[in-house]
Amino acid sequence: MSETKNNPLLSFVANLTGEQYLKIEEDLGHGFVRLNTSEAERRQAKHDIQSMEDIVLEMMRNSRDAGSTRIFIASTKEDNIIRKVTIIDDAWGIPPDLHKLIFEPRVTSKLENVITDRYGIHGRGMALFSIKQVADEAELVFSSPGRGSVFRVQTSTGLLTERKDQSTYPTIKYRKGEPIIIRGPHNIIRTALEFNLDYQNLEIYLGSPSDILATMYYLCAQDKDNNGGKSQDYKIWRSVSQAKSAAILADVAERRLGLKISVRNAQRIMSGRVGPLKTMLEALGRQEERKEPKRKVDLLRSEPLAKRISQEDLEQLAGIIGNSFKTIAGKYFMELTEAPEIKTEENCIKITIKVQSLGN
Repeated sequence: MSETKNNPLLSFVANLTGEQYLKIEEDLGHGFVRLNTSEAERRQAKHDIQSMEDIVLEMMRNSRDAGSTRIFIASTKEDNIIRKVTIIDDAWGIPPDLHKLIFEPRVTSKLENVITDRYGIHGRGMALFSIKQVADEAELVFSSPGRGSVFRVQTSTGLLTERKDQSTYPTIKYRKGEPIIIRGPHNIIRTALEFNLDYQNLEIYLGSPSDILATMYYLCAQDKDNNGGKSQDYKIWRSVSQAKSAAILADVAERRLGLKISVRNAQRIMSGRVGPLKTMLEALGRQEERKEPKRKVDLLRSEPLAKRISQEDLEQLAGIIGNSFKTIAGKYFMELTEAPEIKTEENCIKITIKVQSLGN
């Protein structure tokens, strides 16, 4: 508004017509105007972020630039239209007096070093501002110097797009010993994996809120075993190690880590019934190990029919069924807890689909 005060005509028009003319710095005539700085920044910000995958990428770039070694990405979808993503890292952290400023334009810690990677320039101080402009909600749940940060973002898929297939892992081939993604949807999984392939010093975990919490709980226990019962540091994600009951674990997860977990799921985590995730790169290695040499199928042999199907084809079938189930699960307020399990017995193929209520 201050930019219109120097122009009496614009001030007069602004008073008559409201907010629209507050976006204008100068009326050039013939339908042309010069936008004020804040409006130009807002429009550029909305152009920068075109999908939820863009948000995840920008958050990972921020974590990388802030010195992270571990990045946890919890992703869930509710009512088939609301995507919630929480990003937790072990980076340098943000001082409390800057918490309200980091979503403003041109606020950056990279005064001297603008970073250029294959995604473009990073360091303009526009990433968080851009995310705030397009998201339904974007908040800093926690951050403190030396303890890392927790960001939570919520979007409506009807307003900000995302790939429809968010469960398919990309297909990988190795060329001269290096993994190359050759096909697959450009979903959140692929976005995180491509970034991790570029920065293999990072440990990146991607899964549901329960998966992420189980992974943190496991890593804390593992570190204590390796360090004589003492925690290595005071990173915020390690706060789960202090929980003495499932109720406390669920409370810490929500208040400190932005992860909404039911007490029942917290009990399952503490009892080991929900196991830890592999890092993106470890999961990539396991995918390659699971592949079996293709063999010619002899339809005349006497072994049980179901046993003729290769493990690769069985896994493909399980993936198809899992994806098909996801398209209807939302109508009944449920979701998969894990990928469908498939087994063969004689002339029978058994598929087990484990479900839970949405948000559990």
